[in-house]
Amino acid sequence: VMPTNMERNQNHVAAGLKSFSASQQKPVPWKNYADPRHQKSCIIEFDGASKGNPGQAGAGAILRATDGSEIWRLREGVGLATNNVAEYRAVILGLRSALEKGFQHVNVRGDSQLVCCQIQGKWKTKNENMANLCKVAKELAKKFVTFAIEQVPRESNSDADAQANRAITLRDGEVEMEGSRSRA
Repeated sequence: VMPTNMERNQNHVAAGLKSFSASQQKPVPWKNYADPRHQKSCIIEFDGASKGNPGQAGAGAILRATDGSEIWRLREGVGLATNNVAEYRAVILGLRSALEKGFQHVNVRGDSQLVCCQIQGKWKTKNENMANLCKVAKELAKKFVTFAIEQVPRESNSDADAQANRAITLRDGEVEMEGSRSRA
């Protein structure tokens, strides 16, 4: 089911990053659920791009197995938007896709300090549109058994960046997905 427009618009983080269990709301270390025996675990890499800021924007995400192998490449057109809106749309795209694919444990990585810190609750969200997008992302995060999000250096996020830049040419809300031949 394609979300409505309103639904769509709704320094590396400390090494000791903790995640939360949505059902128990108590911190658990990522290493406890990144074990390869958990076949319902994935890594989500996300990035947004905007040519003009605001300008034509796109959202990109990569879903990876816990061994780092690529499972899905995702792109969504964002229309005329700021880079921060595109970043949020990218994390939401990745989270929705992971839920649709049946993943229960996610480790989310992006180069946006703003998005990572706001979703973690470390920073306040003052802009109403950004607050709505943050709320959507947090609600999606709660649907996973375990969830962690961390900021990574830009150079470590090039695959998601490439998808975001490809998405700029898509219509607002248009989504493209490509699956890995070995896992699709």
